[in-house]
Amino acid sequence: MKPVALEKSSRAAFFDLDNTLIDGSSIYYFVRGLVKSGILQRRQVASFALENYKFRKQKQESMTAMCHATKKILDFARGRSQQLIIELCEEIVQEFLPKKIFPNMQRRVEEHQSIGHDTWVVSAAPIEIASIVASKLNMTGAYGTSGEVIKGYYSGELRAGAMHGINKANAIKELAKVKAYDLSQSFAYSDSANDLPLLVSVGNPFIVNPNKQLQNIALKNKWPILVA
Repeated sequence: MKPVALEKSSRAAFFDLDNTLIDGSSIYYFVRGLVKSGILQRRQVASFALENYKFRKQKQESMTAMCHATKKILDFARGRSQQLIIELCEEIVQEFLPKKIFPNMQRRVEEHQSIGHDTWVVSAAPIEIASIVASKLNMTGAYGTSGEVIKGYYSGELRAGAMHGINKANAIKELAKVKAYDLSQSFAYSDSANDLPLLVSVGNPFIVNPNKQLQNIALKNKWPILVA
């Protein structure tokens, strides 16, 4: 099933990032990039590597692992310049995106764009990564997890919580009010049952590379299943 054109301002397509647009975890690639840059030591990437392996195999992120990863990133960012982190993310995304993006999903983004739909990344990944990925793919914009910034520096706090679960659904509902999107005519793509609030918020949910749990939900609801 392919997206169908409608009036430009009335439809949008929302894409999860990890294991949906790209193969694996963007936070792992971020941490690996910090090691390559000499900012972190190699031993510090071990736990991220293990969680990335589990994530790719199980196709389901662990809430415990996500909290651990978020805390590690916040601890790293505390006291650092936001501009520095953005510059690092630019280099890291430039490195991993061409290798890790699923070609079929990139084409899916381009299909939506070709018929005038706005396209958004909606991810638990740091907003700095999500925004750069969106920019590289000529997407409309991104929502991600945002660390608190005070006078240009990260405080190490996460005041608004992670962009995860119900927060994704709330974000696109608020966006729809601003952009006049008809969510009943819009699209969402995700690999994770954690994104069910996002998926049920739109009229056209698509399941990507699902695990057994999400596959059963998709089959029960007659949602299209895509293999990236």
